[in-house]
Amino acid sequence: MSETTRGSVGILAGGGNLPRLLVSACQARGDAVFVIAIEGHADAADFADVPHAVVRLGALGEAFRLLHQAQAREVVFAGSLRRPSLAALRPDARGAVFLARIGGRALGDDGLLRAVAEEFEKEGLRLVGAHEVMGELLAREGAYGSRLPDAAHQSDIARAFAVAKGVGALDVGQGAVVQQGIVLAVEAVEGTDRMLARCAELKREGRGGVLVKVCKPAQDRRLDMPTIGVSTVEAAAAAGLSGIAVEAGAALVIEPEAMARRADELGLFVVGLTAAPDAPLIYLVAGEPSGDILGARLIAALKERTGGLVRFAGVGGESMAEQGLVSLFPQADIAVMGLAEVIPRIPAVLRRVREVADDIAAKKPAVVVTIDSLGFNERIAKALSARKVDVPRVHYVAPMVWAWKPGRAAKVARLFDHLMCLLSFEPPYFTAHGMAATHVGHPVIEGGAASGDGPGFRSRHGIAPEATLLCVLPGSRGNEVTRMLPVFRQAVDLLRTRHPGLKVVIPTVATVAAHVAEATRDWAERPLIVRGEAERWNAFAACDGALATSGTVSLELARARVPFVIGYRAAPLSVWLARRLISIKYATLINHIADRIVVPEFLQADCTPRALADAMDAFLSDAAKRAAFLEETGKALTDLVGPYPRPSLIAADVVMDAAGIARVDAAPHLGGD
Repeated sequence: MSETTRGSVGILAGGGNLPRLLVSACQARGDAVFVIAIEGHADAADFADVPHAVVRLGALGEAFRLLHQAQAREVVFAGSLRRPSLAALRPDARGAVFLARIGGRALGDDGLLRAVAEEFEKEGLRLVGAHEVMGELLAREGAYGSRLPDAAHQSDIARAFAVAKGVGALDVGQGAVVQQGIVLAVEAVEGTDRMLARCAELKREGRGGVLVKVCKPAQDRRLDMPTIGVSTVEAAAAAGLSGIAVEAGAALVIEPEAMARRADELGLFVVGLTAAPDAPLIYLVAGEPSGDILGARLIAALKERTGGLVRFAGVGGESMAEQGLVSLFPQADIAVMGLAEVIPRIPAVLRRVREVADDIAAKKPAVVVTIDSLGFNERIAKALSARKVDVPRVHYVAPMVWAWKPGRAAKVARLFDHLMCLLSFEPPYFTAHGMAATHVGHPVIEGGAASGDGPGFRSRHGIAPEATLLCVLPGSRGNEVTRMLPVFRQAVDLLRTRHPGLKVVIPTVATVAAHVAEATRDWAERPLIVRGEAERWNAFAACDGALATSGTVSLELARARVPFVIGYRAAPLSVWLARRLISIKYATLINHIADRIVVPEFLQADCTPRALADAMDAFLSDAAKRAAFLEETGKALTDLVGPYPRPSLIAADVVMDAAGIARVDAAPHLGGD
């Protein structure tokens, strides 16, 4: 649950037992709960003891009104839904607007759910997966009950797994049934139970078939996951099947003990399997939140390119976790920057380096992809060399050798096999040293920085349209927040004297959310703190200006067309070292490209509350300065980021080439005689 606001937990309840189990789990933790029981799908009687309302599926505006009234900040989608016809939806005004917007697109179930999720996130509602509330429901590897599949059944499972991933890549369904190597059925709009009923008529003589349920390659696991329980076991037995296999870590098992007992009674095996056990494993290491976002998009693109027949392991944050990565340890353990800041953490960081290297050596992946955070990831590369681990190494995000001493490029070329560069001018720095380097494009284009809903954000959070709203972005690392928030606070206080009624919003990330909340408790006026990508973009769209710590955020703000000022303070020792190594004049990439100050930037002793406030006041008070800034940053951004609309797909192709993984271009063959 969120560290920044409690509120209540909203549960959008469909059919089945899962919504009721979630209510009990939330109550046991002391969380307030509000349930929206979907009319015709959920039984409202199941929620008689908690605040709830019955809402028809098309009444999107009514659902939002009720959730805001209940002060819900987080929402869980749970339970089964039958996809209705458009005629049966009877949408309210908000639902009609939504349907009009997506009406021209052919959406499968997962595509439709993602579109719905975007609407919820635009409302400031953070989506939480059922497995995040009840981790014990997540399918584990191994047998449920006393029975195991034999070799013939394992062959059928492998076939069904590949078929299910194939149809999942097309956003069709989550399951398949195979008997004696022949595909009896794939799940489509009818759902698992009706698919199994069909199989009863199609089964062949002899050894029974198997049902395999998997996560779709592009599925958002917060919204929907394959689910089995007692009723699934009974339906499989009625269809004459021998057993069920689910994707471990990517499916929910409802009431697992009762399900296992029933499977034993009916003579079925139920097993949790690692995704396509013989599928190639890609190991990713992202050392900080910006790398976590890159890693999440790369995982999604790799699933898309391979039809989901790929496995992942490594280290990441909350975005990569949403894509199914189980991190070896918390990303916050290594999200630190600056020489003075790193020194006290050296023993802990080196221990984590050894853990990652040992894990890679044990897992033997097809490729290792390290993402940004070169200080940590170069140690990983060296540790792998010392252990003589022969695995292709791809590094994502080129170090800024154009800003540092030239010898750094040669060093990187010795450590990695391939480098994926964000900026078009970077590859030659590395190819000159015999290293393969590919310009894949900058992720700011693929992100949603330009897609926020500003008016909706202001309306939800009670911010008047005419109020001046300032976005404060103190960084994604604890040491950055510690140094920059006090400076930003004083700048905000100065700006309030010039702009009465000034409001402040702080978009933050998991690694520092609790830190930010604690550090702002004694501000004269508590800022609004939000989390999640969608709310970040909404905040950008709503704000009139931003005070930001240097980094990728500068490109995001430029993309969102927000006037901004950069400030940065680091430890004196880090600054002393940087001044001896860095050869560029500017800290902000846009200024480097323009070779002059376009974005006001204030570093170290120059980073004072007065300087920040004066620079921001110029944008808030002078429309001409604001317009000129937006024109210049827009041009610099166009020159900088490259032509690729989907950089993650280009990056996925590079990784697959390094690993020797074939791309899936065509629909899968679904079998038969």
